[in-house]
Order: sequence, then C-alpha cells, then structure tokens
Amino acid sequence: MRVLLFLLSVLLLTGWGGCGKLQPDLPPGSGAVQPKVIYVDRLVYVPVPAHLTRQEPVPEGSITQCFDVGAKRRAVIVGQNARLKAISEIQGTEVKP
Repeated sequence: MRVLLFLLSVLLLTGWGGCGKLQPDLPPGSGAVQPKVIYVDRLVYVPVPAHLTRQEPVPEGSITQCFDVGAKRRAVIVGQNARLKAISEIQGTEVKP
C-alpha cells in the first residue's frame, strides 16, 4: 500500500512539475492600452568586510592619566578615519560574483 501511494505521488509530482512557465506570455493587444515589457534595474551593493566594521574600545583612565588617554583616543580616531576612508573606496564599486 505504501509503495502504491509513493508511486502515485511521484507520478503526480512529475506530471505537474512541467505545468508552470518561467515567463508569462503577454496577452494580445486588443484594448486601449497595449501591454509592453518593462525592464527593472536591480542594484546589488558591495558588502563591507568585517575588519572594517569592528568596534574599537574607547581608552579610559583617571585624571592623572589625562595626556596618555588623550593620545590613545586620538590614535583610535585616526584608525577609525582610515577605516572610513577604506569603506568609501569600496562604496560604488561593482560586485564580483
């Protein structure tokens, strides 16, 4: 019984598999509006690599370490600006499949 049901389902699925079309046909132009094909542009954006989007830890310290903390924070800002420049160079380039 199971084999019969299995064979019947395989026959039905293979028979109905070819019923769908990939692209519908346009109806004949018999009215006031003539149908026409419209092409739509598809934009694909370039992914940004993970090493350019990682977060930097913000240096902190006591008031006595003010100059050291300031220098470390400046280094973090310089690094973030370099990463933003790398991202802006990637932006607008073509996607490679």
